[in-house]
Amino acid sequence: MDNSQGFDRYYNLSLRYLSYRPRSEKEILDYLKKKSAKIPALTEEMIYQIVEKLKSYNFINDKDFAKFWIEQRIKHKHKPIRAIEFELKQKGINRDMMDEYLSQFEDQSKFDLDNAKELADKKMNFYRNLDPKKRNEKVMGFLLRKGFSYDIVKKVIKH
Repeated sequence: MDNSQGFDRYYNLSLRYLSYRPRSEKEILDYLKKKSAKIPALTEEMIYQIVEKLKSYNFINDKDFAKFWIEQRIKHKHKPIRAIEFELKQKGINRDMMDEYLSQFEDQSKFDLDNAKELADKKMNFYRNLDPKKRNEKVMGFLLRKGFSYDIVKKVIKH
């Protein structure tokens, strides 16, 4: 296989990987590096060429990715801000970029409290047949596992 065929093949693999959901640059790099461990034809140089081509077509854009990730985690997962920050850090998004989008949630604890209340209401209904003490314990554990702080969880359970 000549170099251009190899490049095209791995470029197309990257496009397929991107087709499921947007990805950060770090995610694409990690994906291709994992592939290169199994496929010696995929060189470090080729990986960076693929990433540059993806960036030039705006298939990879960490700012857009950060915005997308935050919106998805808030709307669909009801994640607390600190959990979202942790996830973005794992995906290679720098602090400045995170702050740019997370700054719109000026009162983060109120935001987290509202999210926690919404999730707690659903879970309270789910555990409606349990005695109140057991139900509170279950909901509390659920919210803590979701990443909410103990203070937020205590306030939610109190109300």
